[in-house]
Amino acid sequence: MMIEYRSPTAVSPLSGKAKTIAVAICLLLGGTAVFICGNPYYRVFATNWNQTYYIALAATFLVGAFILRRNHSLARYGTAVNALFIAAAALVSLKTGLIRLHHSSMPPMQNLALDKLSQFMLITPILLGLTWLAGDNWASIFIKLGNWKRSLRFGLLWFFIFAAVGLAIQLWAMDAASIWPTVPYQLLYIFANATMEELWFRGIFLRKYAVLIGRTGAILVTAVIFGASHISATYYFPGGGVIFGLVVFALGVVGAHAMLKDDSLIGPILFHAGYDIMIIVPVINSM
Repeated sequence: MMIEYRSPTAVSPLSGKAKTIAVAICLLLGGTAVFICGNPYYRVFATNWNQTYYIALAATFLVGAFILRRNHSLARYGTAVNALFIAAAALVSLKTGLIRLHHSSMPPMQNLALDKLSQFMLITPILLGLTWLAGDNWASIFIKLGNWKRSLRFGLLWFFIFAAVGLAIQLWAMDAASIWPTVPYQLLYIFANATMEELWFRGIFLRKYAVLIGRTGAILVTAVIFGASHISATYYFPGGGVIFGLVVFALGVVGAHAMLKDDSLIGPILFHAGYDIMIIVPVINSM
């Protein structure tokens, strides 16, 4: 009597892809809850600029991360959920308004810059502190030199290209004498915003997401959230909000790729500060 041998059923590669897609969708939903439903810069949803929502969201992610990280097989998912908790906790801190360096009697650009610096001071320490409390060092969120020479070359190249174009537009649209006094405040604004957003939208997420959905997946998920969060931005952009969101998505892809490639924040911050010069032009023109 012959016994028929059957090999173990192989796991279909599709199942692995389907799992990755499902995880990516969950991460997109988490990012949407924080950066779109919770976006503090516009009032599209009832959850925008809503401290009750921010606290509930942060608590939900914290509990989820705690439960997942206690299970060895699910711990890597808990790390990603904890990053969402940190991002939501930054919203809680921002909403408190405990730091307010600006006031309406200031010149417009000074007021705008100090408002952004206030946001930076409320958000960035939360991102750094909670990362450390979670047991991660700051190198895990790209606060390190990495391949600093290549990162610096990339960042400086694009910073000066964007700065030259932005300055040319400003000189074309405005009187030079009115521009130069605002330059220090423009620089304060763009570097405070660039550093804060590179950490908040990308730095705390990319490594955690890459473990789950790969580098390309992490880049795309963070870029989609970055772009979508800017669609309803309150300042004018040629072509409207959707076009602006698509442009910001593309910029997010480049910034995330550079961050992972060079293992450093240096280049992405300079790159981000450069395109913020372009974005701030219509804001200045409207003042």
